[in-house]
Amino acid sequence: MRIEETSLRIGVDSYSFHRYFGELREGESPVDQRWTTDDFLNFCSELGVDGVSLETCFLDCDSDAEVASLRQRLDQHGFERVLAWGHPDGLAMGLDPEAFADALAAVDRAAGLGCGLLRIVVGITRHFGQESETEVLRRVVPQVAEITDRAEQRGLDVAVETHCDLTTASVGTLVEQVASPRLGVVFDSANVVRIGENLLAAATALAPYTKMIHVKDLDLQSSTPGEPGGHWPGVPLGLGDLDIAGTLELMEAAGFDGLAYVEVADMASGWSEHEIVAQSVDWLGKFATERHPCPE
Repeated sequence: MRIEETSLRIGVDSYSFHRYFGELREGESPVDQRWTTDDFLNFCSELGVDGVSLETCFLDCDSDAEVASLRQRLDQHGFERVLAWGHPDGLAMGLDPEAFADALAAVDRAAGLGCGLLRIVVGITRHFGQESETEVLRRVVPQVAEITDRAEQRGLDVAVETHCDLTTASVGTLVEQVASPRLGVVFDSANVVRIGENLLAAATALAPYTKMIHVKDLDLQSSTPGEPGGHWPGVPLGLGDLDIAGTLELMEAAGFDGLAYVEVADMASGWSEHEIVAQSVDWLGKFATERHPCPE
């Protein structure tokens, strides 16, 4: 199917199909089929979305020739594109020099792929609340500043994801301390709830910095906000407990003009990745059309 053209640009993050790329989260069952990047691109093309976010952990394009080939295929599909670096541990809260070097190298790969944005992460769930965030920022700010400087040289923006590693306030402080218009935020609607923050308050705080959105809805019946580890069942947008419409309205009011990327992490019982992604893309298209109907 092909979604109607609207003011909201819609994408899909390849992490949605992590099982098809060989990664199993706790409690997940393996799938019979393995995907290549082209399988993912073809699925997204069938949905008619505007963009794709490509997780570096699932890519096999290290050589210049492989990067050039993937860029050509992305161009053929007509996709806007983001290179999503850092799964799972990211910069390990500034404690992993090899990860920092890899993030710098990802800038060049993103430029080679024709990306406009590089997604990075500072850490992961197991890092949350383990030490003073002031100390984390002391280590991380210089690293993110250097990544951002290199990205600016290559004509790229950088965005730090809310990744169950830092509080919303510290993510905002990180962006402010680097103080570059090239640096912003990937706002993940589920992750801020997982660490116990109010979704709309977090969206309001980070909207001025947001360059990309991960739109996820959650069934919160069996989950405890503030305890980000464990299983957080995801459902199609509009069928869960998160105010996704209110979040997008806040972002729009703040001038957000990036892409809203559907991403699936955990899945609620009875749902598949394909169903959650396709129904979420459909929901976003309808939401955008209702907000900005086409003139007769």
